[in-house]
Amino acid sequence: MATKQTFFRKINGYKKLQGLENKIKEQLVQIKNGNPTLNLVKPCRVNDGISVLTEQEIVAYKDLFTKQIKDKKITFFIPASGSGSRMFEFLFDFIENTNFNTPQTIEWIEQFLNNIKSFSFYNKLPQYFKDNIQKGDVDIKSLIKFILFEEGLNFGALPKGLIPFHLYDKFIINPFQEQILQGTEIANEKTEFHFTINPTFEKQINHSIKILKEITGIDFSYSFSQQHKNTHSIAFTTQNKIALDHDGLQILRPAGHGALIDNLNQIDADLIFIKNIDNIQHFDKANTAFDTKKALGGLILDFQNKVFNLLHQLDANSNWQTEAQSINKKFGLKISPSNIQNKKWVKHYFNRPIRICGMVKNQGQAGGGPFWVKDDNDEMTIQIIEKSQINANQISILLHATHFNPVDIVCGVKDYKNQKFNLQDFVNPKLYFIVEKNEKGQAIKYVEKPGLWNGGMYNWLTVFYEIDSACFSPVKTVLDLLKPLHIQD
Repeated sequence: MATKQTFFRKINGYKKLQGLENKIKEQLVQIKNGNPTLNLVKPCRVNDGISVLTEQEIVAYKDLFTKQIKDKKITFFIPASGSGSRMFEFLFDFIENTNFNTPQTIEWIEQFLNNIKSFSFYNKLPQYFKDNIQKGDVDIKSLIKFILFEEGLNFGALPKGLIPFHLYDKFIINPFQEQILQGTEIANEKTEFHFTINPTFEKQINHSIKILKEITGIDFSYSFSQQHKNTHSIAFTTQNKIALDHDGLQILRPAGHGALIDNLNQIDADLIFIKNIDNIQHFDKANTAFDTKKALGGLILDFQNKVFNLLHQLDANSNWQTEAQSINKKFGLKISPSNIQNKKWVKHYFNRPIRICGMVKNQGQAGGGPFWVKDDNDEMTIQIIEKSQINANQISILLHATHFNPVDIVCGVKDYKNQKFNLQDFVNPKLYFIVEKNEKGQAIKYVEKPGLWNGGMYNWLTVFYEIDSACFSPVKTVLDLLKPLHIQD
């Protein structure tokens, strides 16, 4: 077995042994302390943490966005490193004879096979499969293995962003391509796109995007980054010892999407739109999403303009109270009467990165949501909270939640003097997650960083707005691609 010094030396991305030892000590303390707790007060609801735009406001904000972005640098920041294998989990179960006898798995297999012609990737199947499907005589396991494994389409190994999602006549579009098509429709052709990716697939992703650029002629820019290795977490055993692999080397694990705050911090833009790679509709079904994003873009520009004007008035000590009261009322911030009169408090409160978050009504989706939370200073703030952060004794608060966070966020990361904020200054490091997993037969646990839009943006100036559920169409399983928002008319 390797010595301590050996595996320290072999860990990529760590240049200083002392720094790694400090990280081990820090994360071991977090592991021993267990998951952090949050003091949830109540769910955010309409007119109590969540605002709603009228039709007239949507039109006005869309117009504002269209006029003002001509002089703005817009970037779409799209986390896209996730594997597509989970989309096909029930297919893996089938060919491995695992959990196949459950009614749900059988139902999913039947649905998949009965609708296989509706999937965009059907056109990629060899003709002999198509002929046998037409005759109702296809070898099901051979078909599924062709779809999943390297000898065929290899979807089981690809990132989700490379899985074919949508069909345009005979042209097949994956999420990378669809995000770009729709992003340029929302902003303009000068829009920039930044994808955080698994570097193993960079060549394929790049090729896919270049094909889109050649076919459409759209003049867009794009770039990639990956989660930095120096953000990876230390894995520990169930006995809180450093976990080692079969070669005696220390096991490191990516520290969750919260580690992407470093990547986001490198983006130089006036506005940044954040959206998960799989939350993308068919272009023909995306008009509501287009209108919503433009409206949220106009909304953040209006909010920024008012906040920046207030901060300049504070510097000049010129009638800032009136502006502060106006912003508080218009955007439903619910700042207390005592705080809104406190100049120092107002300056600190408003001089922060800004985010506008779209919230859809909860229709049974898994994931986080908007809640009122009481912080260490006994102040109430609105936050996006994951279910795993909610204690058992607060389940009743969760059950009364009305909205879900679809991760549709518009960010302003520059201050009123046009200087970029250091986003690391606004993370709440206390809101990490402890994850337990099996690593090649070994039970391990490790610390994930505060989630990107959870603790990672905990101290941002935040406003929640209700958006239409037509803006939310994530693809958790391949069967989601059969839903109306993903199917061409």
